[in-house]
Amino acid sequence: MIKIAADSHIPNLEQDLAEFFGAEHSLQYFESDQLRPNDLKDVDALLVRSTLRVDAELFEGSQIKYVGSATAGMNHLDTQSLNDHNIAWSHAPGCNAWSVTHYVMAVLGELIQEGLFNVRQSIGIIGYGNIGKRLYQLLSALNIEVYACDPFLKDSQLVDLEQILACDLITIHVPYSTAGAHPTREMINQSHEQALKDKILINTSRGGVVSEELVVASEDLIYIADVWMDEPTPSRAVIQKAFIATPHIAGYSIEGKLNGTTMVVKECARVFKCLKDSSQAHKPLLDWPDGLENIVRDMHGHGFPITLFNSELELRSISNAFKALQLDQLAARFKDLRANHPSRHDFNAYSFEGIIDLDESLNLNVFHALKEL
Repeated sequence: MIKIAADSHIPNLEQDLAEFFGAEHSLQYFESDQLRPNDLKDVDALLVRSTLRVDAELFEGSQIKYVGSATAGMNHLDTQSLNDHNIAWSHAPGCNAWSVTHYVMAVLGELIQEGLFNVRQSIGIIGYGNIGKRLYQLLSALNIEVYACDPFLKDSQLVDLEQILACDLITIHVPYSTAGAHPTREMINQSHEQALKDKILINTSRGGVVSEELVVASEDLIYIADVWMDEPTPSRAVIQKAFIATPHIAGYSIEGKLNGTTMVVKECARVFKCLKDSSQAHKPLLDWPDGLENIVRDMHGHGFPITLFNSELELRSISNAFKALQLDQLAARFKDLRANHPSRHDFNAYSFEGIIDLDESLNLNVFHALKEL
């Protein structure tokens, strides 16, 4: 009997265990803010989200053999301690890459509607991983001038950070790090204040990647953020300064969460040598519910399919609710807004069959890009 303890907010867990786990097991749920080391004494596998810090203090004295985080990030895992205790671990890189890509594209839709950005301007992407590559290809398909940089990759199309900062809009997609050849802690800081004058900066990576002192001090920067220092009690001053502020929900699509669950369940089964062959069939695409003619209208009016992204993700209402929080509400309400984020699908979960019948002259490259990615 393999005993599994899991965060109660990991979706579809029992279904995935039944699908992939070929061994007798038990499952108990916990709330991340209530879990204590004593609760894990007899546990073999621990499945978590980013809301729980997993370190030696938590698993000391337990019999845990595997820790899995159903999240793309891993800063909450003390991997050194896990390795020192011979505990296998994994996370789910790329599980919510489409979700974060969707968020950035929805931000662009909001900026275009507000007259703050247009498709003739340039976009720079910092980080050319799971998210950065998707963004690059979608933006290129829309004929938007786009550049990307990543010092860890050798790719002839990549440029340096100076060229990225020369773009009209910069979006960041890097992990948080404090060591190594290219640490990302405050990689955007006061030294970049002049370069960011009259620019737009989007941060969906980690709060500490951008200096919040820079954000507060800058009078000419349009800042959009989904991540913050000191979550779940971020600086209210930074929240108010942001043009769009959301409570760490960029990766919270239905598909992003389900992908994370599947990835850690499969890895858990591999660790315990009980991975079953899956009989899961490929899920059919959903019917687009918001009118293909609206996408055609946006492409003609703005050169950008605003409805494609913003009908599923209403950033303005989420931001308004977040900005309305008072200081004494932040901690509790931050968690609440995040946990109760409106259910949404990734835009590529839908079928757009028939759109060419509405307008044969339409630029369909973005839909072709979706099939290639």
